Amino acid sequence: MSKGKRYNGEQKLNMKKVSAVIIVILAIVLFIVGIKQIFKADKDTITRKNVELNYFSLFSNGNWGVINSYGNTVIEPANGEMVVIPNKAKPVFICTYEVNYIDGSYKTKAINEKNQQIFTDYDNVMAIQNYDDENNLWFEENILKVQKDGKYGLINIDGKQVLDCEYDNITAIKGIKNSILVKKDSMVGLVNSNGTVVIPANYSEITTISEDYQDGYIVKNSESKYGVIKPNGDIAIDCKYNEIKKLVDGSKYIVKEDNTWKVLAEDGTSSLEAKVDNAVDMNNGNIIINKNGKYGVLNNEGNNVIPTEYEELAYLFDDKYIAKKDGKYGVINASAETLVEFKYSEIKHNKQTGYIKAKNDNGTYDYMTKDLSVKLTAGEETILNGFISINNQNDIKYYNYNLEEKSNKDVYTDNTLFINKQNGKFGFVDKDGNVVVEAIYDDAREQNECGYVAVKKDGKWGAINQEGKVVIEPRYDLSNNSTIDFIDKWHICADDNANFYTDAE
Repeated sequence: MSKGKRYNGEQKLNMKKVSAVIIVILAIVLFIVGIKQIFKADKDTITRKNVELNYFSLFSNGNWGVINSYGNTVIEPANGEMVVIPNKAKPVFICTYEVNYIDGSYKTKAINEKNQQIFTDYDNVMAIQNYDDENNLWFEENILKVQKDGKYGLINIDGKQVLDCEYDNITAIKGIKNSILVKKDSMVGLVNSNGTVVIPANYSEITTISEDYQDGYIVKNSESKYGVIKPNGDIAIDCKYNEIKKLVDGSKYIVKEDNTWKVLAEDGTSSLEAKVDNAVDMNNGNIIINKNGKYGVLNNEGNNVIPTEYEELAYLFDDKYIAKKDGKYGVINASAETLVEFKYSEIKHNKQTGYIKAKNDNGTYDYMTKDLSVKLTAGEETILNGFISINNQNDIKYYNYNLEEKSNKDVYTDNTLFINKQNGKFGFVDKDGNVVVEAIYDDAREQNECGYVAVKKDGKWGAINQEGKVVIEPRYDLSNNSTIDFIDKWHICADDNANFYTDAE
């Protein structure tokens, strides 16, 4: 049998060579895929901080906008007036516009993340602001003040009306949370942060009995008589007294009736009549009194348990008091025994943390636990994440409320980068101690909730993201800023209360 002929010009296949080529190609492909997987694996091993989507006011080139926690611009800066964000987790932005600086009039509206106006059933939508004695500003997060046909009401942050527009004005009680005054026909009432009416608008005046709304409210009726209403709306003391001091001890209050002061319980029983007109505090049944410029303590029977001989006296805890004598502060007990020597220029007790802070003449502080033992001597502290941080000569140390030293990894448990100081310079490591950013910076801040860290070099500040990459080289002089913080290329403004980010030099 003859073999068939191949067409002219067609080369004969060499199967051995073809097989070899295929093997080489497969090897190359597998190699490339393997390299990619290796790099992908390395990339996947980078632990990233779980950043929640939040929103922040932005100021750039004289205009206002909004950025999110990833550093993305949500609303391009275009509005000439400030943008307020009451709840950073919600895309509800309050804009002011058509401001008349002559008569002080203006308009407000709410927009969402798509720059669309929302809550359009109202003529104006406003954030409810509040501030304390140190002018620290905050906003009610879950409720907004709205105006319609000249009257005010409340909506929640999602736009649901929770209080009808029937009031002449709505304001927060200064420095007090969950306490919003409503005014109607020259009388005032009170609602909580959910818009629920706690006290109807039947009173001429409402104030809190202490810095904590849970202690209740002092109310004054149209006949100028005072009473007490609890935060649930129940009447604790009827409106029939000439005056009520802003002092409470459980269910007891100091009231004035017919020019006589007395301690009155909610059940109507009274004690210490005509002995407490100069009371300044009341705790555990004892009353701190002032007489001829000196302070002492009376018990329930009206007897002096601490003689009236101190320049100042303040309840501390248990049976202990902070006292001032001969210009210096110490601590005494209810028997007037000295527990802490009178040598400090100031003593403060933070109820939240429990520790005591006593100022020395040289400006440092002795930090004491509840047993009054000094655990450390250092400068001013900052409270954060359930710990305190103290910066001594550019060296930050952390302590729990028992004043036991902790590491930055104990404090910032959700962080992925941690300050690492080497030879006076700052860098960052991961949770396992691996170097992510070399220690080449003169100063730095711990990673913030958005994943960014601030770094300083040659007197200027810049930012690094959570992967250790520089997002903006150090270029900003932030010497006037009490807080150093970045979101991508934006830094927080010098005024903490304004709470906006900017790229201003």
